[in-house]
Amino acid sequence: MPRRLGQHFLRAAAVERLLAVVDPRPDEAFLEIGPGAGALTLPLAARAREVTAVELDADLALRLRGRAPRNVRIVSGDALEVDLAALAPPGARLVGNLPYYVSSPLLRRFLDLRGRVRDVHVMLQDEVARRLAAPPGSRDYGILSVLYALWADVDLPLRFPPGAFVPPPKVHSAVLRARFRAQPRAEIADVAAFERLVRTAFTRRRRTLENNLQDSYPNLKEHLRLLNIEGRRRAETLSVVEFAQLTQSLRDHR
Repeated sequence: MPRRLGQHFLRAAAVERLLAVVDPRPDEAFLEIGPGAGALTLPLAARAREVTAVELDADLALRLRGRAPRNVRIVSGDALEVDLAALAPPGARLVGNLPYYVSSPLLRRFLDLRGRVRDVHVMLQDEVARRLAAPPGSRDYGILSVLYALWADVDLPLRFPPGAFVPPPKVHSAVLRARFRAQPRAEIADVAAFERLVRTAFTRRRRTLENNLQDSYPNLKEHLRLLNIEGRRRAETLSVVEFAQLTQSLRDHR
């Protein structure tokens, strides 16, 4: 099958390994992103109550709609634009083989489904997956690492070589598993302020916290001192709890 819109299609053996990790149940509903030709969609539908699949490629969506059983709904559209929350019933689970060129913005969107979607299992470029699961202090730790650490328990249960796909990509791939927490890992009064701070702190990775943040937060040094956080540290060394504490301090003492 020809490659469409940056997609690499899973071979049957890889699909079975992924399904073993997802472990779908007959009473569960799934939201699938990027079903492609239905390699995951169809066996998933045989094991779950229902599957709603969002496919950008109109031709692939049409073909899959013609093959899908009654418990599968195919939505033709861009997962970055359609209302995913409206498509996912409460307690749904999210799966997908994401086009690598658009994985980061989609991953950020998935965080907004917390409280509606129970967990996420998505195939990613291995490098991207490692960033999301990275701990503080590692070179892969970044904005999405912090945001996912706040809202979910993350691990990488599977890795796949290029040969697991048709056509094979030039990189290895991994399955990201994110299980949303009932409560965030740290107390956050203003989620938008937290994300702004994190994004600003990582503006230039090699610069210190003070250098990245001082223009946006005039009283930064005092807040860092109160929290016993060295301003010479880099953003990649701060835990999600430290980011939350700094956000709260800046908010409470403006």
